[in-house]
Amino acid sequence: MRALNLWRRVAVAGIVTATLAGCAKTSLTNLWRADDGAAPLGNLLVISLERDNDVRTLWEDAIAAEFQANGVMARPSHTLFPTAPPDTQQVVTVAHRDRYDGVVVTHRLAVTETGRFDNSYSKTAPSGAGEYWRGWYFTNYMLATEFVATNYDDKASYQIDLANATGGGTLMWTGSTTPIKPTDPRKLQQEVCGELVSELMRRGFVAKR
Repeated sequence: MRALNLWRRVAVAGIVTATLAGCAKTSLTNLWRADDGAAPLGNLLVISLERDNDVRTLWEDAIAAEFQANGVMARPSHTLFPTAPPDTQQVVTVAHRDRYDGVVVTHRLAVTETGRFDNSYSKTAPSGAGEYWRGWYFTNYMLATEFVATNYDDKASYQIDLANATGGGTLMWTGSTTPIKPTDPRKLQQEVCGELVSELMRRGFVAKR
């Protein structure tokens, strides 16, 4: 909880910047969003599909703290599953038990993107968006359990998903970061957490409770 409190203080300091940037385009890329007009989510479980527990904790605490600083309930999954990220059935079970209405999932992309980044939204829905747990989450969970990063000083791109927690799970929003050093807390705060929460709130996918 000490790490989470630290991130909460850092996140609060960034609220003014995020607010002023509210009308600007995000620096996140490879974007897609659902257009079904679903009610905004307000109680989130944050999962980093990362085998290194220090990196996993860093990312989950940072993202959860940013949501909390903006009035959205969020909990890092490592507080429930301390030894490893939860598998598909564990996520479904705890989401139902603890009444999470949404899940934020991050995972490292196999190839770090370079060159020009497009931050416009795709109009084509990703394949399998309607069965998130059996499709996207299961696949990325299995890849994460098999992949071990050898150098966290290298920059990498990360995919971030927002899915609702009902039924088989429905992907509501997805995007990717530009290359980032995953162990740099300041870059993580500025280029991932602030951008992510600002974009999801601006688009109406999450809201204060």
